[in-house]
Amino acid sequence: MKEMMCEMMKNMKPEFMMEMMDEMIDSNMAENFAPKMMPKMMPKCLNNFLSKIPKKEREELIKKIVDIITSKYYDEGINSTFVKEFETDINIKGLKIASKGGKGSVGDKINPMDLFLSGLCGCTAIAVGKTLEELGIKGQVMVDGSVKKSFEKGCIEQITLNIHVKIEDGSKSEEELTNIILEGSKKCLISNSLKCELIKNVIFE
Repeated sequence: MKEMMCEMMKNMKPEFMMEMMDEMIDSNMAENFAPKMMPKMMPKCLNNFLSKIPKKEREELIKKIVDIITSKYYDEGINSTFVKEFETDINIKGLKIASKGGKGSVGDKINPMDLFLSGLCGCTAIAVGKTLEELGIKGQVMVDGSVKKSFEKGCIEQITLNIHVKIEDGSKSEEELTNIILEGSKKCLISNSLKCELIKNVIFE
């Protein structure tokens, strides 16, 4: 029976399968069975197929999942619960993240430093993007960053932010744009609250 079902699904057109899935999701049957199946099926599907989805579509899917979670549980706020050693469970408006930080941090888990750095990058991207927008300069802004930390001193010693900019309007020189971008980046409240050395590099794509 299982083999027969698999063979039938192989021969189905994607459009027909999508239509069938939409009807199933809206049915009373799905309302009864989905809450029991999703906790088992969703992690398996994401683990097996997420990396095989084209990058653009994968990014959109992840954003949709996060938006759905945070919109349903917005009133949960932001908090963190200690688990053991370097582990903590972080809750960001309903989005639950198992985090491992400090000297026990690992690359495949989001750690508190990642969250801090992503917040700083996001804040800087908004500050720069809004500045360009207000001046009528069309372009794309992407910010990445890295930290130099000292466990001995118990602090971050240095942060480097790379502000990648692709400008569609060629009316201003790179020198003028650099000054505008760096000045605009000063509107970021997070970076203004830091005591460590902050290096900003403007990179034109």
